[in-house]
Parts: sequence; structure tokens; C-alpha cells
Amino acid sequence: MAVMTPRETPTEPSTIGLHAKVDAGFAQADKRMDGLDQRMDGLDKRMDGLDKRMGDGFARVDSDIRELRRDMKAGFERVDKRFEQVDAKMQAGFDRLDKKFDWPIRILLGATLTAILTHIF
Repeated sequence: MAVMTPRETPTEPSTIGLHAKVDAGFAQADKRMDGLDQRMDGLDKRMDGLDKRMGDGFARVDSDIRELRRDMKAGFERVDKRFEQVDAKMQAGFDRLDKKFDWPIRILLGATLTAILTHIF
């Protein structure tokens, strides 16, 4: 006995025309899928454009951030320099005060040392 495919087997009366209907259904599905493929291609193109615009936008933002960092670094360097100048002025003032208080402290120390030594001897 030979094996026969469904198309080679004799058809029953209830299945006459069924193959044509199935083939027509698949043809219609193929046509719809082709339309869907075209729509998806259009969406891909639109997404590529959007991706490029987003990439350009992020590149601009990155550039702005780099520029901002440079500006902030320069600003902090100016502030640091100014604080160093203020610190130097304050240190000079403290040095002058130390010199002013240095003489009276020496006198007090000398008098205290003399009083202690005279009391001991």
C-alpha cells in the first residue's frame, strides 16, 4: 500500500473546494502580513530618526555638562585663590598682633621669673 498525501487522496464531497478556501485564506494572511511589514519598516525609519535626534540631544547635553564643569572648576579656583589671599591678610594681621603682645609677655615673664628667683634665694 502506498502512502498518499492529503492532496493526492480522493476528496470527500464535504471537502470539495476546501483547499481553495484554505489557500485563499493564506493568501489573504500573506497580503496582510506584507502590509504589516511595510508599516513596521515605516516605524523603523521613524524610530531611527528619533534615535538620531535623541543621540544628538544627549551629545548636546554632555557638551553642556562639560562646559559647566569647566566653568565651575574655574569659579572654584577663583574662590580658592581669593580665600588664600584673605587667609594671607589675616595671617599677617595675627603676626602683627603676636609682635605687639610679644614685648609685654616678655616683660611679664621676666618679672615673674625675677620674683620667683628672689623668693627662692
